[in-house]
Amino acid sequence: MTNNIIEAASNLLSSYSIETTPNVYAKYGSFSELIPKKNNIYITYLPDEEMNKVTDTAKKLKLEGYSVIPHLPARTIVSNNELEKYLKMLSEDCGCSKILVIGGGGSQKGNISSSIEILKTDLLSKYNFREVGLAGHPEGNPDVKQEDLDKAIVQKNNFSKNADFKMYLATQFFFEAESIKNWETHLKTLNNKLEIHAGIPGPATLRTLLGYARSCGIGNSIRFLSKQALNITKLATTRSPDKLIYDLASYLLENPDSKLKKIHFYAFGGIKKTSDWLKTIDRPNLSYNGQKFE
Repeated sequence: MTNNIIEAASNLLSSYSIETTPNVYAKYGSFSELIPKKNNIYITYLPDEEMNKVTDTAKKLKLEGYSVIPHLPARTIVSNNELEKYLKMLSEDCGCSKILVIGGGGSQKGNISSSIEILKTDLLSKYNFREVGLAGHPEGNPDVKQEDLDKAIVQKNNFSKNADFKMYLATQFFFEAESIKNWETHLKTLNNKLEIHAGIPGPATLRTLLGYARSCGIGNSIRFLSKQALNITKLATTRSPDKLIYDLASYLLENPDSKLKKIHFYAFGGIKKTSDWLKTIDRPNLSYNGQKFE
């Protein structure tokens, strides 16, 4: 059984994606020494970010040879004209064909309030996007009622039936496999057919994890951190999130019909620390409960 879990974990990690910000990329100037070219790199677009910094980062990463997935936060975009300008730049100037469409944090700046509104403009098809990620919330969203989150899942699935691009769900980060297990059980009642890419934290300090969890309003993760302080301290070090990955691998073995297909890493600004650990996967060199499997 152990070998099966190792293989399942390796398969999950073989095509991982990772997230960065324009500021983090500017700090390094190049990711060639950090991330293999086969792995997708997401670029955040925070509420106070400048659009040109996102597109500039996307263009530089594409020139390095990466497949880039910029964020498109609906409530940050001021108008449909600005939306089209952004998509046109990403497609024609930066060479992007993948994008993550989310509601976005902060206050609404224009007349666009949700990701489904962006889907319905047909601009993603106009500018030849081939893969479109959409937000998933395994632990809910403090700013959105559960019934509205459910409605959005149904709407996105219905839209995907006639879309000319692939759609999938990229989740907010979580710290324990139980979160996504319970969420996917719930999604089945909504007849979800979209792939799931599970967001998990890379190695980080406990203080950093707590800060990000608070800023994202993820109550269940905060409670988990409080109750499992010793275990989460092990996770929040240079050692790595091995146990969470193994738990997800075990879940896949037990549920072969799961829509979980990939792992997405939130590096919390510490992309080198996450990168250094991820390089051990190629050996492979994962550990579980203190035991190494090589």
